[in-house]
Amino acid sequence: MVRITASQLRESGSMVAEAAFPEHIGKALRQDLGASRRATKTVMRWTEVSDTTARSWISGRSAPSGWHLLTLAANSDRVMTMILQMTGHDDLEVGLELERIKEGLDQALSHVCAMLER
Repeated sequence: MVRITASQLRESGSMVAEAAFPEHIGKALRQDLGASRRATKTVMRWTEVSDTTARSWISGRSAPSGWHLLTLAANSDRVMTMILQMTGHDDLEVGLELERIKEGLDQALSHVCAMLER
């Protein structure tokens, strides 16, 4: 039987990426929401977690898992983009960008139509 020690686990490449995961989540949330009390309340509303948990995710001290991670990704394009990048699916980011572009064009078209109706 081969004994796996903690030092061997820390040296493996997957553990380095796993250790950086909370930082990536925190960065994505801060970029999307900021680091204010309002951001904390938004994360709490999205995921129904406590204030302490939401602040911990935003600061990058810990990361959500399971359903909470899916809920954040569903509500935050930056979290979804970070997940796609970390899993090697960068090409799928284009779909997210196209949706944002479409929304912007829809708004611009609404403004143009409103101006023409005057």
